[in-house]
Amino acid sequence: MGLMDRFESLPGWDLVEKGLRDLAQGEETVEALLVAIGSPRLRGLGITVPESPVSSPEHRLYEVLAESEPDSAHGRYNALIRRLVNLERAAECGPIVNDASLRAFMRELGREADIESSVYFTGGATVVLLGWRRSTIDADIRLVPDFDRLLRAIPKLEESLRINVKLASPADFIPELPGWRERSIFIAREGKITFYHYDLYSQALSKVERAHRQDLDDVEVMLKRRLIDPRKALELFAQIEPQLYRYPAVHGPSFRSAAERVFGKP
Repeated sequence: MGLMDRFESLPGWDLVEKGLRDLAQGEETVEALLVAIGSPRLRGLGITVPESPVSSPEHRLYEVLAESEPDSAHGRYNALIRRLVNLERAAECGPIVNDASLRAFMRELGREADIESSVYFTGGATVVLLGWRRSTIDADIRLVPDFDRLLRAIPKLEESLRINVKLASPADFIPELPGWRERSIFIAREGKITFYHYDLYSQALSKVERAHRQDLDDVEVMLKRRLIDPRKALELFAQIEPQLYRYPAVHGPSFRSAAERVFGKP
């Protein structure tokens, strides 16, 4: 697999690809500014990055985000930078997560468990296992309970299987939805661990809040496949809306507008 092919298989490449095109055309867009920020590492990876006329793309990107939605600019800026860094890291380090590596991870982690446990896959891992994307950068999981034996085993499995594993779930970004455990989808049982897809409504709402193009594309696939019901999604959003004050990075009115735009106004 060539370098460009490797980039194209990774989440986040859509942002970089558009940014490269916009920079070449002299357009000042969020994507162009993001690529300008990452240009040193991207060039180091062999990507041809046009010169940016902006002397401080970091400051200008924040200004552009603040012009459209000032209350959420900080969170959106950090999220964009994280996506860029994750893509650069994956291209530099090599490992990607696909269906085979996720299945191997489940088998090996199951051998480590000595008590009954649950592991909830989320984000790119769910998308890969459900089959509408071939690979992702990280396997995002939530352990219940997160006992030491499994936490110690994960770094060893990352090294032996050449995958990246992160402890992350929608509850890190938005309030937990009521009934999320019951709605989580069974995947497999390995040893004493039961593996699930983290509640798809939780995943969909957290993707809508982040509002990245790829996240919104994932939600569209969930809707088309009838994995989630738009009315139910809006009902669940209404239940967590009073708790959004606990998440300072989330701008409640913008989140509501995005949810209604994606799932349809009731």
